[in-house]
Amino acid sequence: MTQALQTGRQRTRSSILLKIVIPLLFIAAAAAFGKYMLSTKPQAPSRPVEEKVWAVSVVEAKLEAHQPELELYGKVETPRMSTLSAAVTAYVSDVPTDAGRTFAAGEVLLQLDDRDIRLLVAQREADLRNAEAQLAAENVRHNADLKALKIEKNLLALSQQSVARIENLNKRNLASQEQLDTARRSAQQQALSLNTRQQAINDHPNRQKQINASITRTKALYDAALLDLERTRISAGFDGRIAQLSVAPGDRVRSGDVLLTVYGLDRLEVRAQVPSRILPVIREALASKGNISATSHLDGQLLPLQLDRLAGEVNSGRAGVDAFFRIEAAREQLPEPGRSISIDLKLPVQENVVTLPPQALYGTDRVYRVKESRLEAVSVERVGDITLDNGKTQILVRSDDLHAGDRIITTQLPNAISGLKVREAGQ
Repeated sequence: MTQALQTGRQRTRSSILLKIVIPLLFIAAAAAFGKYMLSTKPQAPSRPVEEKVWAVSVVEAKLEAHQPELELYGKVETPRMSTLSAAVTAYVSDVPTDAGRTFAAGEVLLQLDDRDIRLLVAQREADLRNAEAQLAAENVRHNADLKALKIEKNLLALSQQSVARIENLNKRNLASQEQLDTARRSAQQQALSLNTRQQAINDHPNRQKQINASITRTKALYDAALLDLERTRISAGFDGRIAQLSVAPGDRVRSGDVLLTVYGLDRLEVRAQVPSRILPVIREALASKGNISATSHLDGQLLPLQLDRLAGEVNSGRAGVDAFFRIEAAREQLPEPGRSISIDLKLPVQENVVTLPPQALYGTDRVYRVKESRLEAVSVERVGDITLDNGKTQILVRSDDLHAGDRIITTQLPNAISGLKVREAGQ
C-alpha cells in the first residue's frame, strides 16, 4: 500500500510539470520566431541630414566719402525771454498791443497812469530849486562877510586908537574915567563883532558842504522820480514778440506786479540733444571754426539752422550733450518758443565709409558679410545717415575690418550668427 501511494504521488508531480513546461516552451518558441521575423524585415535606406541654407540679399561694400546726416529732435528756446513788471503803483491807462504781436525796440507796449508821479516830480524839483537857492544865498552871505570883515577891522583899529587917546587925556586929567570906560567898552564890542564875523567866514566851507549834500540828496530823489515817471511807459530795448499779456486797461498794479512777457526775435534758437558718438566730430568741427549746417521743416517751409555752440553741462539722466542751433530765417518764418521740431543735421564729410540699407545693421554696431557661403560678423561704427536722390535713407558705417568688395547681407535673419550657411539670392 505504501508503494502504491508513492507511485500515485510521482504521477501527480509529472502531470503538474508537463502543464507548466509545455506553455513555457510555446512562449519561448513564439518569442524566437518574432525576433527572427524582425531581424529579417527589409530596412528602408537612411537619408543623410542636410544643413539648411538661408537665401539672403547682399550688396557690395564701397569705401567712399560722404557727408553724413543725423536726425535730431529739438525745442525752440530763447535766452532773451524777459518779464516786464511795474516799477510804481498806478492804474493801467493804455495797452496798445496784444499777445503774439511783434514790436520794435523802444516801442511803447503799455502805459501806466503817470499823474501821481508827475506831482511827485514837481515836488522833488521844487525841493531841488530850494536847495540850490540856499547855496546861492550862502555864497552871497560869504561875500558880504568878507567885505564886512575889512570894515570891522578898520572900526576895531579906530576904537583902539580912541581908547589910546582917551587914556592919554585921562592921565592929564583932560578926560573922565567914564569916557575912558566907554571907549574901552566900544573897542571890546568891536573886537567881539570882528571875531563873530571871522567865525562866520571860517564856518562857510562847512555850511557849503551841508547845502551841497542836501542838493545831492534832493537831486537823487528828483532823478528817482523822473525814472519812475519814465517807467510808466513800458517798452523793450530790442525787437521782439509779446508772449503773454497779464493786465488790461483800468487794472491797478503795484510795484513788482508782472505786466507782460516778451522775447527777442534775434536770439531764437533750437536746443537738441546730440548722441555721444557724434560729439567728437562736432567738437572737432567747432574747434576748427567749421560751419555745421542743419535744416528743419516747419509749417511746410524750410527752416535753415546753424550749429552755434554746445551746452556747458549735462543734465542727469541724459546720454548726450545739448547743442544750440541758431535760426537763420526771416522774421515772419521764426517759430514760437516751446515748439518741438525735427532737425536734419549735416555733419562734416567722412572718408572711407560704406553706404548700406538700414536693414543691413544688426543691433547698433554689427553687420554680416558673406565669406565662402557663410556669415561672418563685423563690428562697425555708425557715423550717420544719408538721403539718396530717390528719397531713400541709407546708413553710413565705418570699420577697419570692412574692405572694398565685401559682400554685406541686407536681409534681416532672426538667427544670424557667424558660420551660418547662406546663399545669395538669384544663385
